[in-house]
Amino acid sequence: MTHDTLDALRPAKVVDNLRQHLLAGGALPARDERLAALESWLPGTLTQVHAPDSRKVLLAYITWHLLRRLRATSRRRRVTRAQVHGIRAYVIQVVRLLNWLHGQGVALSSCTQDLLDMWLDDHPARGPRVHGFLAWTSRKYHTLKLTVDISASAFTGQLIAQDTRWRLVDRLIHDDEIPTADKAAGLLALLFAQEPSRIIALTTDHMDISDGTVTLRLGKVPVQMPPPLDGYLRTLHTKATVRDTAADRWLYPGRFPAQHLSSKRLTNHLRPLGIQPRMARNSALVELASELPAVVVSRLLGIHQNTADTWRHISGQDNAYAPEIARRY
Repeated sequence: MTHDTLDALRPAKVVDNLRQHLLAGGALPARDERLAALESWLPGTLTQVHAPDSRKVLLAYITWHLLRRLRATSRRRRVTRAQVHGIRAYVIQVVRLLNWLHGQGVALSSCTQDLLDMWLDDHPARGPRVHGFLAWTSRKYHTLKLTVDISASAFTGQLIAQDTRWRLVDRLIHDDEIPTADKAAGLLALLFAQEPSRIIALTTDHMDISDGTVTLRLGKVPVQMPPPLDGYLRTLHTKATVRDTAADRWLYPGRFPAQHLSSKRLTNHLRPLGIQPRMARNSALVELASELPAVVVSRLLGIHQNTADTWRHISGQDNAYAPEIARRY
């Protein structure tokens, strides 16, 4: 029995159920299911491109840019639903652009900036979706130099006021009716800028409990958890450890032993508490980036240093890194 064997069977829900039991029992090797689903979806989408030359260029972009980066991510941690959704959206919009050019009788290699602007005038929302593809084709000389103007994001609409943020933290700590798992997830989002997709992927291997302290590895360097968050995580660790399973010991287990909780389910737990995960993450990053060098934020939270630099600029802290602080990490 192999994954390829199961991929060819139907109905999908029954097959997925069987696959999860085989994974939990060790009869199948683990794989990134979201990445596998994306890889099976892409060939059929490529066939929708009418012009063979354009189809070949899009295949190269998908293979050597999109999938290469996503596979590299998958080797470190499972890809998220948002990452897969984003790539699907990019590919769909590029297919629409290529077929529009084909309908105009214009090859991709002959597309001009004026022609691209004409398409964007009719479909302005599609610009961000095709920006990366056209930047890549310009670098690889598959097209003329083409640009897509992208307006800056309205960050102020994606942030929580700091006093509101701390009121949410206070409620999570003192409201005894909130489940421990939701308390821990909410505090990880509000204090340590963790997305639901990363919270649900935490296992007992990410934690170390010794000498009365709890450390959690979110990035390259473990972070000591403050009370009472350390106690909440200790409870989740205990529950995960007592499970009799050959699969990963998830702090947020899903329906099957080989699965963790879905990010959508966790988000649905947090929103009734007044926590919008994206806004919580952004607000935490603004505060952390204003207090710590970007290199430290990157290593502690597991985000790319370019991302940490961006949030440092947003927070208004453009000072040079403090070398003596960076050396500690």
